Amino acid sequence: MKKLPEIFVNKINKKISHNEEVYYSYMDNDNKNIEEKKYDFNEIQNKINDIFRSNDFIYKKKLHIKTTYSENDYVIISKSYDYLLTIDGNKIMIKDILEIY
Repeated sequence: MKKLPEIFVNKINKKISHNEEVYYSYMDNDNKNIEEKKYDFNEIQNKINDIFRSNDFIYKKKLHIKTTYSENDYVIISKSYDYLLTIDGNKIMIKDILEIY
């Protein structure tokens, strides 16, 4: 039987500290108090109206919406006076929307 060569293993003589510290840019000074920012209802209404008036809106539009109770991506298909209707049939109250992207 043929003898296989030995495998070289490099010795580790230092402390390994991968991923012990992570930089999270969302928590920079500019964004620390994002919850305390005053949101303007008319500004949100204008953004929503601009989305529905745009030429590329035909049937549905994927938006990232931050509300008082959650933050998620939604596919919006319709707008009523006081809510947005998602493709899943959920209603997002416009008065609860803090930011829309």
